[in-house]
Amino acid sequence: MALIEREHLLSDLAEAYATAAAGQGRVALVDGGVASGKTRLVNAVTEVAVGEGALVLTAACSVAESMIPLGVVGQLFHSLRAQTTSTDHLPLLRRDTGPAGDPDAPTLRHGDAQLLEDVCQVLLDVAADRPLVVVVDDVQFADSLSLQALLYLQRRIRFARVLLVLSGCVGARPEAAAFRAELTRQPHCRHLRLLPLSPDGVGRLLAERIRPEAARRLAASAHAVSGGNPMLVHALLDDALTGADGEVAPTVGASFVQAALACLHRSDPRLLDVARALAVVGPAASAGLVTGLVGLCAATTRQVLGALAEAGLTEGHSYHHPAVRAAVLDDCPPQTQSALRSRAARLLHEDGASAAEVAAHLVGVGEPAGSWAAPVLVAAAGEAVAGGAARHAVDCLELALRSTEDARERAAVEAALVRVHWRSDPEAVPRHLSSLAAAGRAGHLDEADTLLLARSLAWQGRHDEAMEALGAVGDLTTHPDPDLGADHLATREWLRHCRPHGGDDPGDPGPGAAVDRAEEVLQRARPGDSLLVSVWHALRVLIGADQLDRAADWCEKLAEEAESHGITSWRAVLTDVRAAVALCRGDLAAAERHARDALATMPPAAWGVAVGSPLAHLVLACTMTGQLARAEAALREPTPAAMRQSLFWPQYLRARGVYYDAVDRRHAALADFQTTGQLAVTWGADDPSALPWRVDLARLYVRMGRPDQARKLVTEHLALPGGDAPRAKGMGLRALAAAYAPKQRQVMLREAMDLLHASGDRHELAHVFADLSQTGHALGEFGRAKMMGAHALQLAEGCHAELLRRKLKPSDDTLDPAVAGAKDGLATLTDAERRVVNLAARGHTNREIGDRLFITVSTVEQHLTRAYRKLKISTRTELVHIDPPKGARGARRRRVAPVGPPSGGDKETTMRSDTT
Repeated sequence: MALIEREHLLSDLAEAYATAAAGQGRVALVDGGVASGKTRLVNAVTEVAVGEGALVLTAACSVAESMIPLGVVGQLFHSLRAQTTSTDHLPLLRRDTGPAGDPDAPTLRHGDAQLLEDVCQVLLDVAADRPLVVVVDDVQFADSLSLQALLYLQRRIRFARVLLVLSGCVGARPEAAAFRAELTRQPHCRHLRLLPLSPDGVGRLLAERIRPEAARRLAASAHAVSGGNPMLVHALLDDALTGADGEVAPTVGASFVQAALACLHRSDPRLLDVARALAVVGPAASAGLVTGLVGLCAATTRQVLGALAEAGLTEGHSYHHPAVRAAVLDDCPPQTQSALRSRAARLLHEDGASAAEVAAHLVGVGEPAGSWAAPVLVAAAGEAVAGGAARHAVDCLELALRSTEDARERAAVEAALVRVHWRSDPEAVPRHLSSLAAAGRAGHLDEADTLLLARSLAWQGRHDEAMEALGAVGDLTTHPDPDLGADHLATREWLRHCRPHGGDDPGDPGPGAAVDRAEEVLQRARPGDSLLVSVWHALRVLIGADQLDRAADWCEKLAEEAESHGITSWRAVLTDVRAAVALCRGDLAAAERHARDALATMPPAAWGVAVGSPLAHLVLACTMTGQLARAEAALREPTPAAMRQSLFWPQYLRARGVYYDAVDRRHAALADFQTTGQLAVTWGADDPSALPWRVDLARLYVRMGRPDQARKLVTEHLALPGGDAPRAKGMGLRALAAAYAPKQRQVMLREAMDLLHASGDRHELAHVFADLSQTGHALGEFGRAKMMGAHALQLAEGCHAELLRRKLKPSDDTLDPAVAGAKDGLATLTDAERRVVNLAARGHTNREIGDRLFITVSTVEQHLTRAYRKLKISTRTELVHIDPPKGARGARRRRVAPVGPPSGGDKETTMRSDTT
């Protein structure tokens, strides 16, 4: 292979040899970076010399032998003895055993210049017979006495047939500077410098192994990665030559990395030291920092940095490729790396570097640092949290906790650690609460950290300790910092939720004001920055007020932010709220999925007393979808004893009662519903929407033959604040209807149908249609009963209400399949016809439709006649398959009549609504 971009140097060497062979001695210093091709260049000229009959003596220096006096001279004499059969030219030297254990190796007493004279004379005598080439490779590692000998020889070969060739990275060792200066000041010395290959030279080198056009295409990128180091270019090709037909691309792989490490290990050890320092510090490296890390003087550091750049490994203070930096770090012994990181952290801190830069090295070491490090680590943790790197924040804070003995500082650090755990690993929170509580009792926590402690203790069911912590801060509602005042109110509300004290809080606003306040809380909320308990409470308020769309929208918005920042606790709670919304909409499959996801995102142990919420949602969803075994398995999940003292307990009990009712364990269900009610009333949590225990109990009483008690319970349910909300009232009317005779029942069920249709609860609406079907059969209205049953079945199947679906038995005389095609006619209906068809499909009579739309019965009949013709149907019953009822939400309410026991007759006291 050609010596690319080295041709002129080979010519210079050949010329120097020719001059020397003619009797005018010459010295050539072949200098260049690691693996720049020095040895190959020297070998090329020695081959020429050997071909012309010259004697070539060689020596190779190394770090391992750099302390052996005259080690290089000894190698040269070994080479001479191996190539000559006569010993006539060996000097009369002392035969003491040399340092290498060779009796023929010359030794030198202090101040003994005679030996150097003898050595030179032997070599000059050899040159008298034939040209002599003396080659010393890696001369920068030669021992000092050998360097003296080489300089001694250089001064005596001006008129001898001797070529002295010295090669190495001379510039990398400051100690060799004087040697190089002395060597190159002589007129018969040539300094030949091998520079890195240019991009064109890299292209030529590539062309030796791949197609020329590919070599030209890859030359620039290969040069950028290798820095023009020939050995690295070859290694790059070794990694890249994996495609067929020579299709390659610059790929940094194992060969390149190993070649880079070889460059460092075969060089001056200080190159490796500086390379490791650069790898440890990374982009923040500077010449001054590196100097402090490796303990070199500034001049030496600059020389070594230059040598690394010349070797093609670095540019400035950065590696050309991150894989090389990673390899240098991996190659660095752990103890050395730790020492470098520790020094780097302290030097960076003293130099005013950012907390994040300093903390990266402290955490990399992992050992406690001095007291100066704790504030730096806390500041870095804050930056890490803001950047979404919660795991690094935990590492910083845990190290800060081990790096300080100050009680107040430790308390603040541990509180910060709890905050981060709430974001990323809620299961880790409990292990810090005891020490944090002790710090609070000792007065080492500020107000914000004390409130955090109170909420965390309450979450884990340690209510007495939580109350103690809350009492320690006093009343903060009028604190100058409004955020702290809001924090205090939210913490107090959360503690009341975790252990209610009974009765209504006199400070609680009315339903309308509560919704407004909830919206304000959610508008200010930011995952991780706002209080999770405040957001959870606000979303529950919206759900209780039938603001399901608003609650769902807020969940989606906040969940996206929580997901992007990796905030586990928020994701889990928001997913649980989604399960609650799905249950209120009758989307049972989604409710089950969200409840399971909530428990998977945050394990049950991390939920503390709040685990009752996702478990209750899971039990309800599984029960309603007919997955009774899964519901039972959820009920077998262990729950903390303290949950029985929280408002999550009646929520859980109500769900368990629904399951017991579904498996026909009526007495167990009765006990759970009654206990739910007692706790709800006693604890001031009697919410007809969120906890409709009276409705559940009333339905059970009807089946047990106790309609009077059922009517009394539903009347109480409807009279509660919020009992007139569409969903709460619709559920109540359905339960109340079951306690009356069919004619009276039908009136209430129709009103419940409108209410539930407006609320969007498809599951409850399906039950109303099923009840209307049964009532129609009881009244002999078989056509209407069939239509209502079909509606119920469709809704039950749509919302996966398997328990209800099993009870519904569709008629055997199914509709003609051609009816399905009639749906296409819907697009041809006018708005007026569509409104009439919509109400007719929901079971209203022509007179009822006329009353609702304020048109005559005759007009209704005309609209229906035209619609039947367009839809290609002939009976009212077929409408159910064409325009099935949907859980439309947000229907505009017009008037709500007082609800009470109906007086009989066909007159309805229903809520009128615009259903278009």
